[in-house]
Amino acid sequence: MRSIAVGAIALAVLTSPLTADAKSKSGLLRLKSQSDSMLAAQSSAPLLVVVSIKKQHVRVYDINGEVASSRISSGKPGHDTPMGVFSILEKNVYHVSNIYSGASMPYQERITWSGIALHAGIVPGYRASHGCIRLPYSFARKLYGLTKIGNRVVVSYDDPAPIPFENPKLFKPLPLDDATAMTSDPSRPQLIAVNDRTDDNSTSDTPQGLPRLIGVSPALLRAVADMPKDPQRRPTTRTEADQIMQEKLDNARTALKTAQAALTAADDKVKATAKDFDDARQKFESARNVIAPLRAAVKTAESRQKDAMASFETYMSGGAGPSGTRSQAGAQSDNAMDREGELENALLDLTIAADKARADAAQGEMNFAEVQAVYSAAQTARDSAVDAFRDAEADLTSATASLSDANKEMRRRSKPIAVLVSLRAQRIYVRQGFEPLLEAPITVTPLAHKVGTHVFTAMRYGSDPNTFDWRLVSAQTPMPGQPFDQKKRRTASAQGEGSDVQMATEALAAFTIPDEILQTITERARPGSSLIVSDRELPLNENGSGTEFVVLTR
Repeated sequence: MRSIAVGAIALAVLTSPLTADAKSKSGLLRLKSQSDSMLAAQSSAPLLVVVSIKKQHVRVYDINGEVASSRISSGKPGHDTPMGVFSILEKNVYHVSNIYSGASMPYQERITWSGIALHAGIVPGYRASHGCIRLPYSFARKLYGLTKIGNRVVVSYDDPAPIPFENPKLFKPLPLDDATAMTSDPSRPQLIAVNDRTDDNSTSDTPQGLPRLIGVSPALLRAVADMPKDPQRRPTTRTEADQIMQEKLDNARTALKTAQAALTAADDKVKATAKDFDDARQKFESARNVIAPLRAAVKTAESRQKDAMASFETYMSGGAGPSGTRSQAGAQSDNAMDREGELENALLDLTIAADKARADAAQGEMNFAEVQAVYSAAQTARDSAVDAFRDAEADLTSATASLSDANKEMRRRSKPIAVLVSLRAQRIYVRQGFEPLLEAPITVTPLAHKVGTHVFTAMRYGSDPNTFDWRLVSAQTPMPGQPFDQKKRRTASAQGEGSDVQMATEALAAFTIPDEILQTITERARPGSSLIVSDRELPLNENGSGTEFVVLTR
């Protein structure tokens, strides 16, 4: 009966009418939960945020097109918002400006370390900020949920939209696996590589490997994959790249466990040898306390023996004087003791005592030598154990650092790679996870005119998993044939997809990436990776630590 009553009370509470305020709060919470779930689901895909200064508008794109948009307010005259290519460097729901008197900047998304960010603020319909990109509060919150650190932000005077783009100069990912690598290019024969040289007399261009296989069985692919490989090998497929990274991580974990076990064993050894050393030291101290009086007794006995010998020799030396001297002395004292016998007996007794002292000391020295040897061995063992412990500590520190580096490398490899080619500087820059990978000179064909700044983004793997589905956003496209010294801004009528494609194609054709660098890029490329090609140089003041790339077009 009691359970029924409790259930009835609970049912009454659940079915009682809610106040208007409670309903409103419940609805807001439900909408917020649904919105957060939707944003979390969307945020896994690469996004492109494009800001138009001219239209005072921002649009967010994914692989399928525009997913969100809003009006903005950019920098007012004298505080112009910089234009160019950026990425989201930092996100903070509650942020206050350290430049403008602690001004509130909710849902801040930083794009430069010099102070430019997207954030919620007053959007009056015209340029009114001090350089940041203000967003309506509701959209700022939505955008904050959509984006993540590293998402590309393009700020342009015009309103460029991402367009599909293909070009052989755009890098490809590693093949997915051996099977797709063999079937991705049907125009090439499927051969197993061998070390045999081609026949010098052969007129065929086909390598003299094994004959073309009619189908490759999964068992053969597994057997080839399981063959021992060079630890320093470079992966040929994405599957192998993952395996190499996992092996590196597993080896680092194993090394860490081994180092931890070695340190524990070394610590136990230090404790054991320290105890043995303390025991041996106590015995050594006791033995030294025993041998010290024996050594002193020998010195005393030998000193007395030496004195008796001197007395006897002195007496005998006196008895060897002129004839009749002794008989005269004896006549003077007939009752005197026989001095010679006394001295001789005394010498004999002291000699016996010295011999005994030496014998006792000799036995004591033997015992002391044994104790001292044990003590020395214990000291050596303790010192060796301490040295081994220090080595084990160093090995553990090294293993910990190696595991940390492996984890860091795995986290970095999970992030898209960013490549910047500066045609003006004739250099290539490669970064991943905001960390520099390499920088090197490249070969650039002399440019007769400006080609602009173009961002190519690998949005996903293509229908062929060994390719990327690329999108082009032109951050700045000059007039065709516009010379470098001409600063005239192109008008809206002069722009268009055709012009963007033309200039982007010319930009790609102007440089060649060295094979070694291209291989590194290919090994690390994944969806979300990007290539920026610009006829401008990289501004060093905006591209320090913790930055991907900032390319200013104005």
